[in-house]
Amino acid sequence: MAESSIGDQAIEFLGSYYAKHEKKSGLLVNRTVSTHQGTFADALFAYQKHDNSFFAVSLSTSASDKLARVLSSYKKKGLGRIRYVTAGSIFGVAAYLCYQTGSWLAMASIPAILAVAGFVLHSRLRKRYIQQQMKNAVDQLRQQPGDHQWLGIQVSSLCWRGNAMANYLSKLCERKGIGLLTVGRRSRLTLRQEPRLASCRRTDFLSYYTQGENLRRELSDQFMRVA
Repeated sequence: MAESSIGDQAIEFLGSYYAKHEKKSGLLVNRTVSTHQGTFADALFAYQKHDNSFFAVSLSTSASDKLARVLSSYKKKGLGRIRYVTAGSIFGVAAYLCYQTGSWLAMASIPAILAVAGFVLHSRLRKRYIQQQMKNAVDQLRQQPGDHQWLGIQVSSLCWRGNAMANYLSKLCERKGIGLLTVGRRSRLTLRQEPRLASCRRTDFLSYYTQGENLRRELSDQFMRVA
């Protein structure tokens, strides 16, 4: 499934989501909307609330392929077999050095202890590296500001189920207040995590985008026509 297809399904879902929860039919949707900082939201939703304030929702799908590969690799291989190679190499080198120095007593314990320590350290570093990849992808949403922020990923339900890294990603999004959507191979969209309302230091989040003024004008005209 192409990224554009993921975007299509996510946009369709979010259109229905806000129409239901916010009772809004005048929802504007724009793709690849640039910010004044030169970054892009893969999709930007905007509508005018009952108090006449403007509400912005950003959607990111650009990290979908990268995150899906990480999740799939972890599901199939865990932290990888190279950890065993590391442990075996440490054991062999330590045993050889003990043999060369004639430390038979040390040879019985030190190589094994060092090999276990190397295995544990390698595992922790590998796990931290994978988690950091996910954190970097989620942190990129800071460059796509909105009252609500969503992350969309194409990943099968089988890959997601029982995957510790999928749980980590879900909790990471929850902690940062980011909504999470996944689309499976059969085009089944699943809402994994709903977003929290973000606080804005400006008048509204539309001011972060180059099209912000045009969106406000269009929404205001739409509101006047309905009124």
